[in-house]
Amino acid sequence: MSKTNFHRSLEPDLRQAALKAQASFKHFWYQVATDFNRIIPALPVACVKAPFSDNFDDPDAPVEHMWVDDVYFDGSTIRGVLINSPNTIASIREGDEVTLPLDRIENWLCAFDDDAHGGYSVQVLRSRMSPDEREAHDEAWGLNFPEPDSVSLPESSEEFEENVLIQLKEQIEFDRSCLHEDYGEGRTLLHLMCLYGRRTSVRTLLDAGADPTKVCDRGWTAIQYAQAAGWDDIVSEFENAAEPRDAPDSSS
Repeated sequence: MSKTNFHRSLEPDLRQAALKAQASFKHFWYQVATDFNRIIPALPVACVKAPFSDNFDDPDAPVEHMWVDDVYFDGSTIRGVLINSPNTIASIREGDEVTLPLDRIENWLCAFDDDAHGGYSVQVLRSRMSPDEREAHDEAWGLNFPEPDSVSLPESSEEFEENVLIQLKEQIEFDRSCLHEDYGEGRTLLHLMCLYGRRTSVRTLLDAGADPTKVCDRGWTAIQYAQAAGWDDIVSEFENAAEPRDAPDSSS
């Protein structure tokens, strides 16, 4: 990840919240990517917050901190749709598609069954509210937030991962050419599973003969997607796959 740059107007506690949001972004992205495989999406809320300006180089240019929905992350850039209406910025409008680097996001928020996860800067702001103000704030969001001094991280579903793995194995068995197929921008299934954070699927693809040296149109191998997204456990799968294995016992 490149060096993080925060706008001058961001208060110290909100800067720390932004750093934590960036460091834990992979947990948010995992849930968003998982929704790609769901027939019925499970995330009624999944958005990131970032600063926007007509000119970041101008110290007098206004900066507005706004939410972005319909998020997609390609390993280096976040794309989405602005869901706030700017008050003073003229270069973008509500509903515009926007792109931003990962190191610009200040917050992420997603929800399952009305329970909020993430929301780092939201929790900072809630900590400054009175109990009545927090209650009104939470009602406006329509979400259940944890206590202001904590942040909830969404959990992965082993059952869902197992179902994805079963479908992947069936796909490989039916047509092994899927291991080398281009699924867009030169990315194979191995690239995508590394980007989405699916460790067991990555292990299965490597065992089935997926090429870890294949580069996409960007020039990245699959492991670089895992590294960019922060999936250290997946990086270790490549290291384990590269280790020589003992030859089978000829006497057995």
